[in-house]
Amino acid sequence: MSATSYTPQEAAAVSGARVAAIQKAITARKIPTRPVGPTKRRQLDETALLAFALAEALPEALHLSPGDAYALLRGTDRGVGELMIGEVVRIDTARVLAATRRRLQLYDRAREIIVSDPVIMGGAPTIRGTRITTWSILGRLEDGDSVETVLEDYPYLDREAVEAAALHARANPPRGRPSGKLSGQPWRRAS
Repeated sequence: MSATSYTPQEAAAVSGARVAAIQKAITARKIPTRPVGPTKRRQLDETALLAFALAEALPEALHLSPGDAYALLRGTDRGVGELMIGEVVRIDTARVLAATRRRLQLYDRAREIIVSDPVIMGGAPTIRGTRITTWSILGRLEDGDSVETVLEDYPYLDREAVEAAALHARANPPRGRPSGKLSGQPWRRAS
């Protein structure tokens, strides 16, 4: 298992689970965390992230809590191969977790290519060597542009960089209050 750790918000973006479900499992101590940095922020390991993805991927009839999924995955080689639940249920984790593993690779790439420099775009996360913010990439994709359209506008980027930037933007939304146009107080802009 890699030494990389993830915040609950990052784990939600990569695994497809809700942040509230992740926080609930952490608070109930179903999933172990480790404190990182001077602020002692709770971080999840890769196995925990895969456990949330596995719990989300299973049908409702096969309810598996994230804590139980974590215990099952911890006993395997990072969830590669088959998991057995009892004598009857077999889960092909290679197939079930393939999309999550792809997003993990993308997020690891995002950590390499995304930078935040106060001098560039006011510190907003940008793709290294450009002034393209991750939020602008995500906004275009959410508004209906395809990755190919974005690549036409930025031919020096590759498909993986665009996908990694969008995933990074989902995992790290802007902090603070929304801008004035969204705050419901249009008279403040007039002054």
